[in-house]
Amino acid sequence: MRAFFLFFLFITLNAAAQEGTIGGTVVDEGNKPLEGATVQLATMENPAFQKTVSADGAGSFLFSALPMGYYRLTVSFAGMQPLTLDSIYLRPERYDFLLGDLVVKPKAAAGLNEIVIYAEKPLIQSKDGNITFNVSESAASQGSNASDLLTQVPLVSKDADGKVTVRGKEPRILIDDKPVEMNAQQLQDLLESLPGNAIEKIEVMTNPPPQYANEQGGVINIVTRKGTVGMNGRLSVFAGTRGEKGTNGHFTYRKTGLSINVNGGISDNDYRGDGSSVRQNLYADSSNYFKTNNRYNNSAIRPNFRASIDYEISKKHQLNFVGQFNQNRSQNTSNTTFQNINRFEELYRLSQRTVGNRSQNGNRHLGLNYTFRSQRPGEVLRVFTSHWASNHTSDRLFFQEFYHPDYTPTGYDSTNQQINGTENTGYNVRIAYDRPLIGEKTFLSVGSFYTHTASDVRVDALYKSKADGSFVPIDLQSNFFLFYQDITNFRLSLKQVFQPGFSATAGLSEERTGVRFDLLKAGRDTANTNWTLLPFFNLNKTWGDINLSLSYRKSIRRPGVNELNPTRDYSDPYNTRGGNPGLLPSTADNFDLVIGRSKNALYTNLGFGYNRVHTVFSAIRTLLGDGTTETIWQNISGKREYEMSMWSGYTVARKLRLNVSASYVYNRYSDYDKQFRRYRDAGSFTSNLNLNYTFRQNFTTTGNVSFNRFANPQGVARSTVNTNLAFQARLLNRKLTLALNMTDPFFQLRNRNYTYGPNFILENFNNTQTRNFRLSIGYGFSKTTTKRQTATEKAVQNLIKS
Repeated sequence: MRAFFLFFLFITLNAAAQEGTIGGTVVDEGNKPLEGATVQLATMENPAFQKTVSADGAGSFLFSALPMGYYRLTVSFAGMQPLTLDSIYLRPERYDFLLGDLVVKPKAAAGLNEIVIYAEKPLIQSKDGNITFNVSESAASQGSNASDLLTQVPLVSKDADGKVTVRGKEPRILIDDKPVEMNAQQLQDLLESLPGNAIEKIEVMTNPPPQYANEQGGVINIVTRKGTVGMNGRLSVFAGTRGEKGTNGHFTYRKTGLSINVNGGISDNDYRGDGSSVRQNLYADSSNYFKTNNRYNNSAIRPNFRASIDYEISKKHQLNFVGQFNQNRSQNTSNTTFQNINRFEELYRLSQRTVGNRSQNGNRHLGLNYTFRSQRPGEVLRVFTSHWASNHTSDRLFFQEFYHPDYTPTGYDSTNQQINGTENTGYNVRIAYDRPLIGEKTFLSVGSFYTHTASDVRVDALYKSKADGSFVPIDLQSNFFLFYQDITNFRLSLKQVFQPGFSATAGLSEERTGVRFDLLKAGRDTANTNWTLLPFFNLNKTWGDINLSLSYRKSIRRPGVNELNPTRDYSDPYNTRGGNPGLLPSTADNFDLVIGRSKNALYTNLGFGYNRVHTVFSAIRTLLGDGTTETIWQNISGKREYEMSMWSGYTVARKLRLNVSASYVYNRYSDYDKQFRRYRDAGSFTSNLNLNYTFRQNFTTTGNVSFNRFANPQGVARSTVNTNLAFQARLLNRKLTLALNMTDPFFQLRNRNYTYGPNFILENFNNTQTRNFRLSIGYGFSKTTTKRQTATEKAVQNLIKS
């Protein structure tokens, strides 16, 4: 806590009142700096008070030593249409405005002046049912990663397996409007390696555009920071009480037709946890119990690098290149005690098992994207191509020792080893074409994509021989196979605008999914192909500040290599796990109604949904005859989902903004599944409360509280309240950023799972060390800023002399 008090002492000593500044960069529609542009600033209370400067060679300008009040800023340049920004409000809690790029357009025939009412960005915005989380306005961005920040976005949560969900469904993830083609583990590694201070905003599209209309959970678009004209960068270091530390850097360079964005870093952590479970096995004439207690320690190192280059060949043709790499090298040690207890609650079997694991995940991705914009407004052709490769290796060593009920050794023990290796490669080609057909009322959108993935999986199991101490292969538990998946999709849609604020979109996708296993060990292969028709429809109507959206879409959820993997995992000898190569995709008919209102300081949205889900696949746990259990992915007949959600925000004052969201999805299974498989109807609930308070200019605090409860066919997973509190100070003309981020400072996060089978009841408790106090320091630099200040000083001196 000493760092906490030192942090507040420092920001208090630096919280003296300052005079105001307003700055920005003047560019044309091609992002070319307009050197010599005239920038005039006047107070709205006293128009006689005026200051005028000229933009420097980078198009930058800066006004300093300004008194508090409302200002009007006007930009003019020969041959260009004047631009006016109204209502820029300097005040003690916000006395520094960097307006970014001010785009000046060619002069229109009428010669009208463009007037824009300047509105400050709140932390969270909502429009037409979609959500924008402005990460740059969050005190939690410094020192956090994308995975941390996503849990603070309304409607977004992580399920019991750590997967990102929106209203309980898995969304499509985009980075800078480009799809991320990764499996769940690769995506999790990427999000945990992407630093929060490299992100500008996170967009949640509950009503996505046609190219992603069939995604069951909508779309999450992570937009990275692009910087202003010139060279900009930021270096950050951070450390936390949970044994984490790291550093990252972010660099941008922009000039006419070229933008370069690079970020990279490395971090590590070391945390502990413990857990326990009780399983009651139910038989016709008796019952018994199986109990476990465990402790574990995890440590990991995560290096990462990402580079993006945007190049404008001409106003019609643009290219984008993306390259990224991230890695996760981890070590894990766990100690578990197993107890078998009879119906008289007497211990009759006892053992202890120690597992050591070294693993490494590496992901590499290259993307090349092309955009063509014709002279016809709204006509755009986009081509996305990407190639990726990843590898996963793990080496696990198991030592188990057996005891008598009085805890004396029996003299029997076993040592096993399991080595896993997986190589994944793939590529994706996606084409999207949009154009207006009839005036500005009918719009065509067509597209297609092809995705190919290949996995080379090898599992080697061995046991340690008592005779000579050598490790001997276990053929039954070893496996090696090749996995291929090909997805082809064709899409067509039309949008009709009947009148301003009233439109309808209808479309159809045809998708082919082909899966093939080459089971090298068994000397055979299996394959299956599925064709799926995916229609979608959306009706959108706006009345003033009220918006209504009614939509239908058919979506598909495909099993991946982890769900299809036929290899059995014996790392837990009392609960083996495995996939199912015969698993079928799950489809759903989704009906949604969203009503929203946004007016002045308040926005609120209500969502209602009904989903018919077919051939659901889920991990199902079964009790075997020897008292152990087996968890295998299986298809079940289906379910119906009834959904209700809300997300609202209120600006209490300019200093304080509140946002709240909640979602409830009730799952109802078939009578057959409930009678013979003992599946249970239950609901999943997610909630989030977020506040943002600016108690002084450049001093911000962000708070977040969430609670989640997830249901599955066999039970529920509950957790206690998760809290996050962050304080941020921007000093030295906003170049230096200090942030203190506190995770679960009051309550330690605990998870409790309940699983109900036809002949067993399982209660599982898990406690992972989540309480963390993290201090981060960041420093930004800008070559443009230096030029901007020099030019301003000269302009002020000239004004004084005149």
